[in-house]
Amino acid sequence: MTQGEIEIDQIKSSGKSKKSKDSRSMKLFKIAVADFVKEVLKPSWRQGNMSKEAFKTIVKKTVDKVSGAMKSHQIPKSQTKIDQYIDSSQRKLTKLVMGYVDKYVKV
Repeated sequence: MTQGEIEIDQIKSSGKSKKSKDSRSMKLFKIAVADFVKEVLKPSWRQGNMSKEAFKTIVKKTVDKVSGAMKSHQIPKSQTKIDQYIDSSQRKLTKLVMGYVDKYVKV
């Protein structure tokens, strides 16, 4: 591991259990996935092709599906690893998002 690649679970928490550490890395993972999904949806949103509700629903459904498919030991534990996961999974994530766009956006 390089100096910039500190594992999220290594950051000291004030006497909290292992479960809270796992949820911390999962929370950061979910935020990263949500940010990616929002970037994918921005062009459609700006053109006025979808409602605010559809936008929020698609982000939530995508984040839930991706994070739900990950077992606790598969969750990337550092920001670098999270970024690598997002980069390597861009095509799959975009395809998933577009599937939800087809389902939730009324044209």
